[in-house]
Amino acid sequence: MIAILFITLAVALLMGIPVCFSIGISTTLAILYDSTLPSVIIVQKMIDGLNSFTLMALPMFVLSGAIMVYGSTPRIMALINMLLRKKRWGIGAAGIYGCAAFGTISGSGVATTAAIGSIMAPEMVKKGYPKGFAAPLIGAAGTLGGVIPPSISFVVYAQIANTSISDMFMAGIIPGLLTAYLLNVLNKFCVRKYDWVKEDDNEYYDQMKSSEKLKIVGEALLPLLMPIFILVGVVSGIVTPTEAASVSVIYAIILAIFVYKELSINEFLKVVKESAVTSATILIIMSLATPFAYLIINKNIANMIAGWIFSISNNIVIVYGLIIFILLVLGTFMETLSIILLTTPMFLPILISLGVDPIAYGITSILALGVGAVTPPLAVTLFTACRILKMRVEDTFPWVLYVCLVMVVGCILTAIFPIISTFLPSVL
Repeated sequence: MIAILFITLAVALLMGIPVCFSIGISTTLAILYDSTLPSVIIVQKMIDGLNSFTLMALPMFVLSGAIMVYGSTPRIMALINMLLRKKRWGIGAAGIYGCAAFGTISGSGVATTAAIGSIMAPEMVKKGYPKGFAAPLIGAAGTLGGVIPPSISFVVYAQIANTSISDMFMAGIIPGLLTAYLLNVLNKFCVRKYDWVKEDDNEYYDQMKSSEKLKIVGEALLPLLMPIFILVGVVSGIVTPTEAASVSVIYAIILAIFVYKELSINEFLKVVKESAVTSATILIIMSLATPFAYLIINKNIANMIAGWIFSISNNIVIVYGLIIFILLVLGTFMETLSIILLTTPMFLPILISLGVDPIAYGITSILALGVGAVTPPLAVTLFTACRILKMRVEDTFPWVLYVCLVMVVGCILTAIFPIISTFLPSVL
């Protein structure tokens, strides 16, 4: 039965069948083969997988992030540009930290890459950055949308690992900022070493009056207040994550329609439709992954995998390193949420037995999977950035390797020093 489960899953994925259906097909065939389990268990577990009040936050965060693109994103970028453009490497830094800022209102790596990349990537190329470097840098920074709260990945992981969403939100702040800093170190090094950007022309900002600069700051504060409301509200217990997500949608609508007046009714309906499709896709994957996870637990597959890993070594460094390596490999050809749903029931008990904090593992695993979002063949954020710059993914080599190496360093640091993740949750 176990062989049927994993072989069928592998074959289905290699045939190009969508992940959710690959999971469903492999699980169904395995249960039908095993006469000890009734087939009705598939439907029961699918319903159980979505029977959670907390999961209502997921479509709300997806919708609020999509609405905030209208009016909020350009104002955030105007502020970041004003603060950073006097540096030769400032335009690249603006792209990186712009992705970090937008990650606080998006929750999605692809959405972050598309929103910020469409603004910053062409400007970086105009200033002298090669397209082969600009695309992977923005693609890597875009993955911060899955690490900096509120993150859709955090909601899904917390549901599977039975941990606190608010703790996950707080735990992601420092690792997300650390990754952004490391990417900017690479950005500064390359600009200086290869002399890509000449002294920037800052006449536009130099000639601005103080009142105009204050206006930029004021307009950017409104969208930046939203993640503060969410984090403070959830951590303090004033609102649940689901209630915070609903408030974020209302706040996003007020800004986009009434304050900035950049979202028409027709566009609003289009955004709602696209967000509904995105949310439904994620929820279908979660639903079909639940009976898969049930089989892993029911048939002691997790214990078998643990036994195999411990047969190699019971040293926490080797075991943790092996699991991170597996996640890095899986991330290159599978979608992040699918991997979280499939691997968490297998790997988390192993690491907990070795004394690893589930919150720390959650952050480390999502950082590791973020590397896959920039690594071909899947490379969803890299493909998004390449489409924006109208270039081939092949043209990003070797720069994409350097970017991925920096991201791996951030992931390893978070694994070695779990306090990077657990400090804020423990304090607050």
